[in-house]
Amino acid sequence: MVYILEDYSLFSMYARRLSRWIKKNKKELQRAAMVLFGIWTAIGTYVGSVTPAAAADLNYSVNWTALGDMIGGVGDLMPSVGNLVIAVVPIILLLIVVGFVVGLFDSIIGAIRDAFRMFGR
Repeated sequence: MVYILEDYSLFSMYARRLSRWIKKNKKELQRAAMVLFGIWTAIGTYVGSVTPAAAADLNYSVNWTALGDMIGGVGDLMPSVGNLVIAVVPIILLLIVVGFVVGLFDSIIGAIRDAFRMFGR
């Protein structure tokens, strides 16, 4: 619980810093936003003008064989992903068990230290 509060205070510290930085650099941020808006407007205008010219060509066809090859490739990839998952799960389980045992021994050693500290040794 303490760690969550520490992380929250760290987050709020960075949020305050970001807020101060935004207030300090408001003019530059507005200028950058206008430049980006202009760039995106220019790109949209260009794409809007090119698309009807390409659509005017009525002699087009879709290469269905390439699409079929892509779908087949994804199907061939799936068994290898399953093998990867099957290979990784035992390693993850081993790491979970090792982490539990190490944490258990750490808490036992901490309890012994606290007991000796309480008795003044």
